[in-house]
Amino acid sequence: MALKQEIDQAIEDHAAWKARFRDFINGKIELDAATVGKENLCQFGQWIEKEGERMLLPKEVHDEIFSLHAEFHRVAGTVVAKKNKGDIQGAQQDLASKGAFGRASNALMQRMLKIKL
Repeated sequence: MALKQEIDQAIEDHAAWKARFRDFINGKIELDAATVGKENLCQFGQWIEKEGERMLLPKEVHDEIFSLHAEFHRVAGTVVAKKNKGDIQGAQQDLASKGAFGRASNALMQRMLKIKL
């Protein structure tokens, strides 16, 4: 698969993951903070660890994306922990576009979109 297609798939996977978070916040599914906090368990994390590293990504670009993705999962784990402890308002604030989750997600997606161009 070409790099552009790989990135499109990664962006799609990330969007699906964010949708799962909304389901979690709304009580439709359960998530574990420790699992969510690991960056290598999602499809994108596995891609960036294997395929992303072998693709035509310069090392510094790969490392930046890897770091942004790890930060996204760190924040995501925090959101899950907050909600699981009963701090639904705190979790919802983090999920807002200007919240920690929103900022981490946006930074990752903006960087991925720059690669596509």
